[in-house]
Amino acid sequence: MVASLNRRICSGAAAFLLMAGVAPAALAEPGPVVSALNPNRPAPDGLLAPTLEGDWRFRIAANVWAPNVLEVNTSTAAGDGYLRKDLIWLLKHLTFYVPIDFEVRKGRFGLLYHNLMIGLEGDVEIVGPITIDYDTNLFMFDVGISYELGRWRLWDEPKAPELMLEPYFEARIIHLPMNLTVLGSSVADDLSSQVPVLGMRAFIDLTEHWNLEFIGDYGGWGVDDNHQTWQGAAYLGYRWPGWGAHWNLQVGYRAMRLFELRQGVDSISMDVRGANITFGVEF
Repeated sequence: MVASLNRRICSGAAAFLLMAGVAPAALAEPGPVVSALNPNRPAPDGLLAPTLEGDWRFRIAANVWAPNVLEVNTSTAAGDGYLRKDLIWLLKHLTFYVPIDFEVRKGRFGLLYHNLMIGLEGDVEIVGPITIDYDTNLFMFDVGISYELGRWRLWDEPKAPELMLEPYFEARIIHLPMNLTVLGSSVADDLSSQVPVLGMRAFIDLTEHWNLEFIGDYGGWGVDDNHQTWQGAAYLGYRWPGWGAHWNLQVGYRAMRLFELRQGVDSISMDVRGANITFGVEF
C-alpha cells in the first residue's frame, strides 16, 4: 500500500511539474488581461478583480467539505450492493481530514493543485452480499492547468457584474486501498485510479465584495478502469482586503462522483455530496 501511495504521489508531482513545463512561455506573457467587452479598457483590479487576477497571483485555501450523503453502489456476479451514509456517520469514523487548494497564475494561465485527504476506519455492511473493510485512507489529488477565456459584463453599465470563464484540464489521482468481501471472498483491495478530467469554472463579481463561483468537470472515459468521475459546485462568496492580500469566504454546495470503476463484470461507484465552506487568501 505504501509503495502504491508513493507511486501515485510521485505521479501527481510529475503531473504538476509537467504542467509547469508545458506553460512557461504562457506564464511569461506580459501585460494585463483586458475586458472581453472592451479591449481598450484594462481589466478591473483590486476587489473588483475576479479570483486570481493580476500579474503573478497566488491563492491558498482550506476547502472544507461536509458531505451529508455518501453513496456506494456495487455490482458483482454474486449480486448488487448499496450503501448510503450521512455526515454524522462520517464524523464518527473520521481519523483525519486535510483539504487544501493551491493555485498560481501568470497572465491568462494558471496552475492548479487541489487535494482531499480523508482517513476512515471500521467495517460496514452494504445492502446485498457485500461487506467493506474501510480501515483506509482516501487521497485525491487534482493537478492541472487553466486558461482564462475572457470577461463579459452582464449588462452595459460601468459597475455591472462581470463574468469570467476559465476552462481547465487536470489529472485526477485517487489513492483508495479498500477491502471488499463478497460472500466471504475478497473482490478487490485497491480502488485507486488516475484519469484525465476536463472542466470549466465561472466567476462573477456581483459587487465590490460579493461574488459567485460555479465549477463543473467530467473525466474518466475508462482510463485506469475508471469510467466516470465528475463534480459540480456552486458558491456564494464575500471578499475583503487585509494585510496586503484579498480574503474570500465562500459557502455553497458540492457534489462529486469520485469514481465508477469497472473491472471485468464487477463495478463499484462512490458518490459524495453536501455543503462546502472555503476560506482562502489571494495575493
